[in-house]
Amino acid sequence: MTSNKVHSLRAAVMNFIVGGVIRRIQSQKIGERPKKYSFIIHTEQKKQAHEWQEEVVIEMKRQLSVIVDEDPELLTDLIKESYDNLKKSLLLLECDVPEFQEVKYEVIQAIRKDHIMITKVNSEKDVNELLDDTGQLKLRVPLNIFIGGQILDRGVTIGNLIGFYYGRSPKTFQQDTVLQHSRMFGYRPIQDLAVTRFYTTEEIYDVMRKIHEFDSALRAAIENGNDNGVVFIQKDTSNKIIPCSPNKILMSKVTTLKPLKRLLPIGFQTRYKTHISKTVQEIDKIVKSLVQGNDPVLIDLKDAVTIIEKIHQTFDPDAGEKWDVKAFISSMEYLANNVPEQHVGKVWCIARKGRNVGRIREQSGRYEDSPDTPSGKHSELTIAKKIAIENPVLILIRQQGSEEKGWRGAEFWWPVLVTPAKTPTVVFTSETQD
Repeated sequence: MTSNKVHSLRAAVMNFIVGGVIRRIQSQKIGERPKKYSFIIHTEQKKQAHEWQEEVVIEMKRQLSVIVDEDPELLTDLIKESYDNLKKSLLLLECDVPEFQEVKYEVIQAIRKDHIMITKVNSEKDVNELLDDTGQLKLRVPLNIFIGGQILDRGVTIGNLIGFYYGRSPKTFQQDTVLQHSRMFGYRPIQDLAVTRFYTTEEIYDVMRKIHEFDSALRAAIENGNDNGVVFIQKDTSNKIIPCSPNKILMSKVTTLKPLKRLLPIGFQTRYKTHISKTVQEIDKIVKSLVQGNDPVLIDLKDAVTIIEKIHQTFDPDAGEKWDVKAFISSMEYLANNVPEQHVGKVWCIARKGRNVGRIREQSGRYEDSPDTPSGKHSELTIAKKIAIENPVLILIRQQGSEEKGWRGAEFWWPVLVTPAKTPTVVFTSETQD
């Protein structure tokens, strides 16, 4: 476990403590009996990892006990950081927000009265000893932290779960397994939802986002009475797009296509200027020959594919998040070829230059994902949505790539694909299970 992970785990544990305290205060105010709450740390199957995680969390608890009296200002800062984090979602969901001083007092009491219990669960014997009469893990104190591996995957019910630190990363992601692991998908009162937090890696988050898109598309198709349902397609070895069986879908390789959706690389990093300047110049020439001015132009699909392939060459495969360029190109090919005959093999193209969007957003710390939406009603995305009726729109934005914006001082092109308004619900995969 790296120092960064220790730091994030500290924030996760503090959010759980403060969130649990807030819920107990809320219950007391309306005359209900306060519940006991739980938090799971589940990152690896190996018992040695569980022992190390247990040591880390026990040490965190010990240090909290120390700073209660020795460094109250530090403790106040830690509580305030979590309180401010949780307050945002409490307000968003219109839940009661206890005063900070009241929350601080109750957190201090929880630490002093040892209302925080850490339990390692990594064998059948452990589970049998920890189950209550209803078959759930016993919540012995107001705030319970469980650390474990495969046994916590499924089959064991954990009540009032408001925190999950999850890092299991299998070779292949199957939707049912991921959902069973990720217990935050279960029903809970809106007040619990407001203080619930889930911590994971970018890769796992991306898979879960795709699962959400997949489920939403399927639900929409059913609710709208779409006779064709959802089409499952893949690109085969002969470079053609063909139907495939839904049970072959790998969730980590899924792209859900629906009307006016944006597809774009996010979190990538460019190569250095000396390596990509020539390729960028080649892209410049192609774009200039195809698009004059700011008006959208219909271009041949083959030219669009050539541009995307060259753009991909300017991205560093060993830095930042990976771009599934195969899915991007295949999606564009599918969308451009499934249109009325007179427009088959055509893609709308919008090109812009002189942008200097940052790689990471300053306020949230997340990767920038909207290079196509500058301020104003004439943004590229606004234009694209007006013309993306039957054919897809490829937005090409030339970025300065300055180092102060998190890049490598090399100019580059950032592509965005906008699906047509008439796009049928399609689940595309660049890879399937055998």
